[in-house]
Amino acid sequence: MKTINFKGKKYPTRTFVVTNDDIDNEQEITISTESLSDAMGDDKEVHDTEANDIDCTIYFYVDNDVINLSAEEICANHLDEPFGIIEEIN
Repeated sequence: MKTINFKGKKYPTRTFVVTNDDIDNEQEITISTESLSDAMGDDKEVHDTEANDIDCTIYFYVDNDVINLSAEEICANHLDEPFGIIEEIN
């Protein structure tokens, strides 16, 4: 599993190629955990900060225990809308 380093701590990320009824083409999305979102706090909304740069690369933040589920389970049931998984990028 890949990680993002923020303020000396590593947070897990996963990247998927997905599709759903609302998009015409495949889409690449990266997810991380709520603990990363919490650590970045309000700085993720402030442009030109490390937190904002990271936040712009994350499609969705999931509960900490969800990040270890199967790609299929995450994409179908734990994002803001259901996606079909094509592949996970390691």
